[in-house]
Amino acid sequence: MTARAERLHASPWQGVFYLTGGGSPLLADLLTIPGASKTVKEASVPYAEQALRQLLGSAPEQAASMLTGRILAMRALQRALALDADRAFGFGLTASLSSATTKRGQTRAYWAIQTISQSSSYTLILNNADSRTEQEQQLNQALWHSIEHSLLGEEWVECATKKSSFTAPEHWQPLLAQSTWATCTQDHNGELILPGSFNPVHQGHRQMLALAESITGRTGAFELTLRNADKPDLDYLTVRERLIDLEGTPVWLTNLSNFEQKARRFPGAVFALGADTLARVAQPRFYADDQRRMLQAIDNMVQQNITFLVFGRVEHGRFVELSDLDLPSSLTSICRAVPAEVYRNDISSSAIRAAQSQVVSDSYT
Repeated sequence: MTARAERLHASPWQGVFYLTGGGSPLLADLLTIPGASKTVKEASVPYAEQALRQLLGSAPEQAASMLTGRILAMRALQRALALDADRAFGFGLTASLSSATTKRGQTRAYWAIQTISQSSSYTLILNNADSRTEQEQQLNQALWHSIEHSLLGEEWVECATKKSSFTAPEHWQPLLAQSTWATCTQDHNGELILPGSFNPVHQGHRQMLALAESITGRTGAFELTLRNADKPDLDYLTVRERLIDLEGTPVWLTNLSNFEQKARRFPGAVFALGADTLARVAQPRFYADDQRRMLQAIDNMVQQNITFLVFGRVEHGRFVELSDLDLPSSLTSICRAVPAEVYRNDISSSAIRAAQSQVVSDSYT
């Protein structure tokens, strides 16, 4: 792979690599060829479960999955940007290759390459009968093919690797920068917003927005942030997939990771949200465990004249409403409750994902 590594090192690209499960041959190719110190800003091999959890910010729902590969690539891109990479990219790989023990399920690898303008995701299914060495060789060939296509502009040659790629419109690309940014899929005044990750969107989300419109007399929109304080950053492919499910309703795409930023961008807005989300607004852990910083942030929200329209939600098996929350008085002053007799829907995205994950898991056993 010497010639391939030389071409990458000769390019302006500078990136960070997060690799698990069979990625060591790629690192060997990259690091043993002169020029690696320019191209590879940082590399990590988080084999241990704890190391992967720390890198992702939380335990992945599935260690070897397309979603985990994309999250790793996004984390890698953000790290590359933090290291002042000139033409930054992030590379994330997660795989479940054969080992000395008998393997259950299909041998597979997922990886992604993320730049400011494009998300590319790849899947390779390998033969369980092949040795670990053979699988690593096949995977390394596929990894280099994807690098040449995504970063070096070479034509994609159809092969066993499945590819999905999306180049973001120019007005999306500031979403991955450090400065705050918001753009909407349709004309919308930003006066009524329902934030969420919508993974997946469900009937409850649409019912909440419709009821919020009825209560406020305002036209509503969803908000999907690519940078959530409590969840991994989203890549463009994931955003595009979720927008398909949200079609027909305006969606604000933002990189606003907290409600202090949202209030500043949408002064005077009504934010429709569940009681579980509101509770996190008053948790010091989101403010570097600084109680004074938390209260200052809430005061800043109050000054922006926003309102929280709060819907009850099931939390740990108990239905929780606004009146059940222990909140600072300043935060309570800008909240308005939607009583359970007006609206209650116990469906949750996490429960839907858990059911879907079980179906996928069963298909591999």
